[in-house]
Amino acid sequence: MKKYFILAIILTLVTPVFALSSYQAKFSLYVETDLGNLKIGKANFALDAKDKKYVYTSDASTSMLWKTLYDYSRTETSIGMKNIDQLVSSYYIVNENVKGSTKNKYEINIFAEKNYATYNGEKYVGEIEPGGLVDSLSVYLALSEDMKLNPEQTVFNYQVANSKGIKRQDFTVDGRETIAINDTEIETIKILCPELNLSLNLAKEYGYLPVMIRKVNGKTIFNMKLTEYSELYAKGISLNNDQ
Repeated sequence: MKKYFILAIILTLVTPVFALSSYQAKFSLYVETDLGNLKIGKANFALDAKDKKYVYTSDASTSMLWKTLYDYSRTETSIGMKNIDQLVSSYYIVNENVKGSTKNKYEINIFAEKNYATYNGEKYVGEIEPGGLVDSLSVYLALSEDMKLNPEQTVFNYQVANSKGIKRQDFTVDGRETIAINDTEIETIKILCPELNLSLNLAKEYGYLPVMIRKVNGKTIFNMKLTEYSELYAKGISLNNDQ
C-alpha cells in the first residue's frame, strides 16, 4: 500500500499541469506608416478560465485623438476547452469596424465531436480533422501552452478557423529577439505565420504569451506591444454562446 502511495506522489510531481490560468493584458496599438510606428490606440486581452473551459476575449480601438483620421475597432471572443494538451475551440465571433461601418462581422460554431463547423449559420464545405482546433484568437493561447511543454520545438501546426475557412497553418520559430517592455529588455521567441500575415514575440516571463503582435490587415499594418499584465483567479465563467 505504501509503495502505491509513493508512486501516486511521484506521478503527481512529474505529470504536467494542464490547467489554464486566467489573466488580463493591455497593449498599446500602433500603425506602421512611412513616418514610422504611430501610437493610435490600445488593445485589451482577457482569458477567463475555469477547469478545462475558457472564454478568451480581445478588443482594440483607436483613441479619440485619432478617430477623426482613422476610426477603427475590433472585438473578438473565443470559447472552448482544453482537452489534455490540446485546445478545442467551439465558438468564435469577430466584429470589426472602420470609419463607423462594419468591415468584418462573422461567427463560427465548431462541433468538433461531429467534425464540422458553421460560418454565419452555413455549414463549411468539408469536414474538420479530429484533435485540436483553434481560431484566430485562441491560437495565441495554444502557442503559449505548447511552448511551455516544448520550448525547443521549431514548428507548431494547428487547424485554424477564420473567415476564410478551417485550414492547417504552420507557426515557425524565427529565432530570438530582445525587445523592451516597459523599459525592461527581455528575450523573446519570434514566431512567424506568413499565410496569416502574422508575427508574434513570445516571452517566457509572461508564460510564453505574446508581448508583441504584428498583423497585416489589408493595406494596414498593426503592431501591438504589451504594457500591463496581471494573472487573475477564476471566479467562474459564462459559456453562453448568445453574443
